[in-house]
Parts: sequence; structure tokens; C-alpha cells
Amino acid sequence: MKVTPLKDVKPFKSGWKVHVKVLHSWKQYNPVHGDTLEMVISDEAGCKIHASCKRTYMESKGRLLPVGAWRLIQNFTLSPSTGMYRATDHPFKMSIIQNTAITRSPLINEDMFLSLVDFQTVLGGSLKTCFLIDVIGQVMDLGDLETIQVSGKPRMKVEFTLRELQITNAFEASLLLINPDIAETAAFKQISESDQDLDLTSGEEV
Repeated sequence: MKVTPLKDVKPFKSGWKVHVKVLHSWKQYNPVHGDTLEMVISDEAGCKIHASCKRTYMESKGRLLPVGAWRLIQNFTLSPSTGMYRATDHPFKMSIIQNTAITRSPLINEDMFLSLVDFQTVLGGSLKTCFLIDVIGQVMDLGDLETIQVSGKPRMKVEFTLRELQITNAFEASLLLINPDIAETAAFKQISESDQDLDLTSGEEV
């Protein structure tokens, strides 16, 4: 079966085949289905979609989808992606079903497929608040790690500031990486070092 880009999958059939990388995963409690495995996956073009696996299939299929792995996924259902907090801007959400086939891929690609947004755009309020976004910045202050109760279950919480911008997590979906070894981090560090050099020069002249 031919591989279809994620941007072209539609709900009118389940017989799609996609080639994707698991970017992020987390477990979530659903009042209807109980515990579910939630994932953000991306194809080679960087198109991302939210995928979900019910508890029934976690052992047989969810274990085949570790973070960082490339997989060929065939036969799955799609439904409209709605709600206040959406992991991606894809119009549909993927669901792993009983006859979903998951096979390994030989592809090695360390790209995290970040869709970085600059702080001015975030602060400008023009972004849709229902979508999770990617940002990168320098941690200015870091609060204590706290345990809070969410729907009767303990959850870890930490608050910090990235260059004057407060970050708040969205349920279990948010992912915080400290000094990840990626091109975007290296570029940001170079910019930050340049800014500090400029600040020091200005200070000396005053």
C-alpha cells in the first residue's frame, strides 16, 4: 500500500498507511475509555497529528510506539479534532484500533520537527489558544517542584519564566527539555551570547 502524507488523510476510510516519527507521548485518563496513550507523531514533511491508543491496545500496539522511533502505521480511524486544548493544528485525530498494523522503519532522522514561535507573536495574542505551541528560551527563574491534585490524582507541577514569559502546562501533554542537543538550541545560544556581548559593551560605554 502506498504511503500517504499526514496532511492528506481523511475520515472517509481507515485503510491509510503513513510513515511517521513519535515525537512525544503521555498517558491520560478518559472518563469513557479509562487510561489512554496519547501521542504526537510527525511525517517526514513535518506535518503533525495527535494519535490516541486505548488501554485495550496499549500492550499490543502502544509498546511498539516509543518516543523517537519511526514507524509505518496502517489501518486506523480518524475523527474531527476538537476541544480547548489540542496537541496539533491537524483537523483530525488518529485512533489506533484492533486491526492497526505497526511495523518498524529503517529511517534514522533526529529532527524533532519543532514549529517554533517567537515570543512577540505569543505575547501579541494572535495565536489560537486551543493549540499547543513550541517555544525556546532562556530560563530566568525556576520555582519549586510541587505535587498537586488533578481529578483526584497527584500531578507534578513546576513554574518558570523564559525571558519574561510565563509557561503553563496543558494537562500531561506539555514537554520540557533542558539543553536538548538540537540545531535550534545551538542557534538560540549563539543569539543569546551575542545579546550579552552587546549588553556588556553598552554598559562599559555608559
